[in-house]
Amino acid sequence: MPVDVTAKALGGAGAKARVLIVAQPVKAVPKAVSKAAPAPSEKPAKNLGAPSSLTAQILGAASNGIIAVDTHGIITLANPAAADILNRDAGALQGISIERVFVFGSGHDNAGMPIPIKAQLKNGPHHVDHDVHLARSDGQSFEAVYVIVPVMEARSTVGYVITFRDITQRRRAEAEMRLAAVVFDHSPEGIIVADAKGRVTKINTAYRRITGNENNDAVGKQLSDMLFAESKTPSSVLDMLQGSDQTQWEQWCKSGSGRRYAARISVSVVREHNGSIQQYVAIIADITRRKLDEEKIIYQANYDQLTNLPNRTLFMDRLTRMVLEGRRAKTSIGLMFIDLDGFKAINDNLGHDAGDELLVSTARRLEKCVREADTVARLGGDEFTVIMPLIDNFDAAGFVAGRIIKSLTEPFDLGGREGNVSASIGISLLPAQASTAGELLHNADVAMYHAKRQGKANYQFYRPELEESVKVKDREI
Repeated sequence: MPVDVTAKALGGAGAKARVLIVAQPVKAVPKAVSKAAPAPSEKPAKNLGAPSSLTAQILGAASNGIIAVDTHGIITLANPAAADILNRDAGALQGISIERVFVFGSGHDNAGMPIPIKAQLKNGPHHVDHDVHLARSDGQSFEAVYVIVPVMEARSTVGYVITFRDITQRRRAEAEMRLAAVVFDHSPEGIIVADAKGRVTKINTAYRRITGNENNDAVGKQLSDMLFAESKTPSSVLDMLQGSDQTQWEQWCKSGSGRRYAARISVSVVREHNGSIQQYVAIIADITRRKLDEEKIIYQANYDQLTNLPNRTLFMDRLTRMVLEGRRAKTSIGLMFIDLDGFKAINDNLGHDAGDELLVSTARRLEKCVREADTVARLGGDEFTVIMPLIDNFDAAGFVAGRIIKSLTEPFDLGGREGNVSASIGISLLPAQASTAGELLHNADVAMYHAKRQGKANYQFYRPELEESVKVKDREI
């Protein structure tokens, strides 16, 4: 039966435009002699009523494909969007079966076969979405959704309107959103999402695990408050971003349970298409283990593993820095070079374990004899040094040296056995006796050897004439 299709815009635009399709039969003009109606065929019907100019404009503007069919599934009208989506000519669609157009695409078990849409026309379901992989005329497939709406007249179905659209991009976007949700929920790194005003809207499981903050503790709070609590970093995310769309830093934090942890924090800006800020995303990685390992490596490179005193590397670094500061401020620096007397006998008679225990105890006694600002270091073996910044004069240095000698001559308890040593100390001062860190160490070393020649258990100040009488072993400065 010929069908006249009219369309009326119901509002909306683009993909959301809504169109009311009305299809109704074209009544034949009565004639004097009535002839039998022709049998249904797939040839174009000659008496189809053409849509009005307004209806044609509406159908042409619709972004969804619109196809009208008669009760036998023969296409009587197709709008331009339908032809574009199916990669067909709009005029060539009229008069052919809908099942020649709606064909399963790749990804379906019946790829290339007609979709049983004729059965759906008759039996339904109607007014519901049907998801399907459709094939275009060139063989390419796309994901589509279509809806079948019967056209009724006098309680009889006189045709159908099929609207459909390409949802491939929507499906991809949905898949990306599902993937993002999985990543968000299962990421080992904590993730915070905040709105354009910096208010937290979402946190993931890893964030709760790392920080100890529950959802109720975070959502609604300012992102800056969440990131910079218990830290000395700037109090605003904007301060860290400084006009860029991404920034990263590391800091120590405290969890809700009081645990200290190191975090690497990355903050990124998510912008709208017009450039305005839509969201902030912060990613927090727990790098405590890495930081502790780094600190351990740094510690091992700069501290003596037995006594935990600064080693030669750190000693020279501090001595060089203090000498530069002293020369700039025109202040004095004192240096003591200490060598234990009788240590070899402890090692030989009581064993190396006893010797190590004596070195550890010596380190603790030395620390108690000096000021907090002074540096006690172990250069190796039984050799120790003391850097004394802002030392007033020779007498002050001599007073400290005398206190050290007295402390070290007291017996050591070495696992129930007694150990006895003494100390020979050489002292040099800057700027009175040296102008560089290397000269200061060399002079203190010379004075220490002179102290040993004087009978041990004493201290000596450097004098230039000592160079001739004392042979100093080579040292790497």
